[in-house]
Amino acid sequence: MVRYAIDDITDEMVLGQSIFSSNGELLLAAGYHVTERYRRRLKELGFQTVLIEVEGTEGVLPETIITDHVQKEVAISFTKTVSELKDVFSFRKVTKDSVQDMIRENRNQLEKFVTNSGMAQALEKLIDEILNVPAVVLNLSTLDQIGGDFLKHVLNVSVITLCLGRKFRLNYEEMKQLGMGVINYDLGLLAIPRELLEKEEELTPEEKSVFEQHTVYGHLMLSQNPAFPPTSAAVALQHHEYQDGTGFPRKLRGDNRPPLKDFSRPSMIHRFAEIVAVADHYDMLTSGRRHFSTKLPLKEAMAELIRLAGGQLNSNVVKTLISIVPVYPVGARVRLIDSPVAQLIGYSGVVAKDNPEDLERPQVILYETRNHQRVKPVLINLAQHSGFVLELMG
Repeated sequence: MVRYAIDDITDEMVLGQSIFSSNGELLLAAGYHVTERYRRRLKELGFQTVLIEVEGTEGVLPETIITDHVQKEVAISFTKTVSELKDVFSFRKVTKDSVQDMIRENRNQLEKFVTNSGMAQALEKLIDEILNVPAVVLNLSTLDQIGGDFLKHVLNVSVITLCLGRKFRLNYEEMKQLGMGVINYDLGLLAIPRELLEKEEELTPEEKSVFEQHTVYGHLMLSQNPAFPPTSAAVALQHHEYQDGTGFPRKLRGDNRPPLKDFSRPSMIHRFAEIVAVADHYDMLTSGRRHFSTKLPLKEAMAELIRLAGGQLNSNVVKTLISIVPVYPVGARVRLIDSPVAQLIGYSGVVAKDNPEDLERPQVILYETRNHQRVKPVLINLAQHSGFVLELMG
């Protein structure tokens, strides 16, 4: 199977993997032609890519860090509870006092949200799956089978964060606290006026000040719950703090240490928040986010992360993330822009398998000429042959 951008799909193409909504409803089953009507609806629901059947690539199955079943379980639980909380915060005048009043009045409902058994069980399964994969190679395109921008954003950042936690060898209890923090880290956005979050124009300084309060609101929602660890609540408050002290809301500083131990210094960013900050930035750069970043190609996104390392983001966490992100994810469409075999230049294909020793040199199946004519698939292992240069398509 090959991952195609929605805009590159034509009517005769056949869906290779079923697509589900955020509440687990089947939207389009594998085997159907992805006609213009379906493409338009998928785009409306926030899907950017889908897997397409291509002869000769049947064995290409993008490896997922978490299974479809667990994705759906997290999606259903998260969507249900967020929907309920949106009703709680559907007021017009937003001030710190009004949010505090709402939190006090709806404390029982908030406690149910952050500690409900469905979410807790889904989070534990998420952690178990990440801890049990043989090697962490982060291919987030496999999470694109569930729609909904906010849900996809939270799920992406949660998976990235927990993969980083595994790479730093956090124990199971630490992974649970980190997981509880990241799955709830943007909860405070529910208390920000929807018209501000959806505003197309650049935010005014006053609007930015209101937006930045989401970290405080999220912390208020979580920290008053006795069942919620303070280390997890710190993630909501501090995930926009920067290493150089220029972040918000408290302008805390970091010292770019590996996030291995909790030094518990009140003037420093908590290590869990440092991990989530890197995961959040990566998702923002690769997915795009209104007011903050357009969607960047992977290499440009990684270059921007490197630029931010040390000043804004923990350099050790950035280095670790880069080590697990494949430049060419399995299932991605690629084109040969240089080749020792001249007639192959311009051919396109699919990444068939990662090379864990060198993520820039995967195995590739070529199946289409530069003139878009299908040919008998050819497998090339770039780790064994030099001179091949790829570029990602779509």
